Amino acid sequence: MSDDLRRDDVANVDGSDESSEPSSQGNTRRGFFEIASIVLGAIVGVGPALIGLVAFLDPLRGRRTKPKLYEEGAGNGTSSLVRVASMEALSLGEPQRFLVIDDQIDAWNFTPDEPVGAVYIEKLTPSTVRVFNTTCPHAGCSVECNGTAYECPCHSSSFNLNGTKSVSGSGRANPSPRDMDALDYEVRDGEIWVDFKNFYTGRDEKKAKA
Repeated sequence: MSDDLRRDDVANVDGSDESSEPSSQGNTRRGFFEIASIVLGAIVGVGPALIGLVAFLDPLRGRRTKPKLYEEGAGNGTSSLVRVASMEALSLGEPQRFLVIDDQIDAWNFTPDEPVGAVYIEKLTPSTVRVFNTTCPHAGCSVECNGTAYECPCHSSSFNLNGTKSVSGSGRANPSPRDMDALDYEVRDGEIWVDFKNFYTGRDEKKAKA
């Protein structure tokens, strides 16, 4: 009988050892796959977020970059000038109003050939002109030219043809804080190129907007 008990004991010991080993290995495998799933999920979740962040920052990194196709005046050092009109289009001593068409660049888009403002150009001689921004320095309205003076229809600001302030036709005090804003220009092969700028209104100082 003692021999039978010893055989049973051996069988029980052997059985417990065999059943515990696969269970331990299974737990190890499950733990590994759980960790791998967490890591893989994190990678899958973070990946699109990083791609989106790069796409968001990329325009900021290359902001205000004009495509080479649209680089105006390349090689002559005057790319800030905008072609506005030809000398042939002007009559001597008669100010004429022209739209200024230029490229618009911001952090996201480049849009070529957009209206950015307007100017008055007066032909003084066959080779010289004077150019004014049409915006009234008082409150930003667009001035009108009657052939002998510039007048603002909003608050009765008035200017001589040379851009200096004058007394309005109604006799009211001129509310403009300064003369009209003159603009620099160049004449190239009969074409008038203007260094167009918009300026802050309501100030004595002529300061260009950024």
